[in-house]
Amino acid sequence: MRDKLCVSERRARMLDFLVKRKESTRFELASEFGVSISTIHRDIIYLSGIAPVYTKQGNQGGIYILPEFRSYKNYLTEAEENCLYALIENSNVEERRILCGIITKFTRNSVVNK
Repeated sequence: MRDKLCVSERRARMLDFLVKRKESTRFELASEFGVSISTIHRDIIYLSGIAPVYTKQGNQGGIYILPEFRSYKNYLTEAEENCLYALIENSNVEERRILCGIITKFTRNSVVNK
């Protein structure tokens, strides 16, 4: 990450980085985003207030995000969701189960009864 980012953009990209990697270290994040360890520490404090980001000390220590966390980018669009509901109508029992699982995983409102 060579370009200088504003604070909010850096934090958003850091959250995306953690979502993809699930774990990192302060040193790795500082190197990736071109900022100091102190800045990373402040960013992690901020991110832990809006997402399930936490730290562990010692061996195997680092910065983690809960694996089940989904960022807003992982949600289906309304058109995608409607397409899946349309597919359910012509599906067998097993296909319905799978499609309902997809809808539940990737929609903001995990109510599958349209």
